[in-house]
Amino acid sequence: MEIQADRPKLFNEFYYTCKASDGYKVVFSWNEIFNTEVGNNIFIVTEQNGVRAKEMMDRIQLVSKSDISKGRRYVENLSEIIVNRVE
Repeated sequence: MEIQADRPKLFNEFYYTCKASDGYKVVFSWNEIFNTEVGNNIFIVTEQNGVRAKEMMDRIQLVSKSDISKGRRYVENLSEIIVNRVE
């Protein structure tokens, strides 16, 4: 998906909500993903040790490896990523 903005500064207004099937949510800002080391270390895991997501107990996972507190933005059973804009 590509986000469209008339001016580059408008990208500062976007954020991503990553939601698990049980309702758990984590949030990343556009700047955090594209302008920090955190963004270089966000992974969506669809296969682990040769086992595909549909066969894994936790299905699709989202992991943020650069967070200081480990685990808070770890999403098991990722069901959707919602893109919003701050108004």
